[in-house]
Amino acid sequence: MNSSTPLRVMVWDENPPHAPKKVYPNSINGAIVEALNELGEGSILAFPSNLDGPEQGCSEQALQETDVLIWWGHARHREVTDDTMMRIYDHVHQRGMGFIALHSAHYSKPFQAVLACPGHLKGGWREADPPDTEEIRVCAPKHPIAQGVDDFVLPQEEMYGAPFDVPPPLCVVFQSYFPLGGEYFPSGLCWTVGVGKKEGFTSGRGGGENEGEGAGRVFYFRPGHETFPTYFHPTVRRIIYNAVLWCGRRV
Repeated sequence: MNSSTPLRVMVWDENPPHAPKKVYPNSINGAIVEALNELGEGSILAFPSNLDGPEQGCSEQALQETDVLIWWGHARHREVTDDTMMRIYDHVHQRGMGFIALHSAHYSKPFQAVLACPGHLKGGWREADPPDTEEIRVCAPKHPIAQGVDDFVLPQEEMYGAPFDVPPPLCVVFQSYFPLGGEYFPSGLCWTVGVGKKEGFTSGRGGGENEGEGAGRVFYFRPGHETFPTYFHPTVRRIIYNAVLWCGRRV
């Protein structure tokens, strides 16, 4: 793609009925679309989609016109059909569409298929009252997704505990700490998948040989519980914007 052409970003959610309108009046996808179009200043064309749309918001034509897909899901994972899952898998693995999974999307069918993993939270999760505080540390400050981002704190969030049942990432960009229970979680992870990987690769002979970079770039970002205004936090918005640029191969 020509770098002067705006990145086309589909922001998908499950049209969550349990996301309070007083927190997300235009749903979660609406908050993210607003942030991306504002920060992109014309370099990004973000648009919303959801589970209740035609073909679950992910028709073949819609995906063909998408450079990066952002996915937020929580309570309706099982309603996503295998056909929808496989269309997304093919676009990421074969065409190189970027894929960003947010918060509970670790249990979504597309995430599990794209990374070939169960995505289990083996350290558990917690919705505390009063809520947990999440302290997020930048582990890879030179990674493009961390550009312009310093360590920060979210005053209200749901806790996830490590270990996280996913493949070894290319990079742990961010890590979270929850002081209420002393849990840690790798909260910003990236991978490449699909065409370009060397199947069966174990270890290089040296000289920089490695398994190769896959066609599709994938990023998982942990924060985003639906009852908290996480996606209005300026640093969270910056991270998602940076991730779009990385997954869309603009950086």
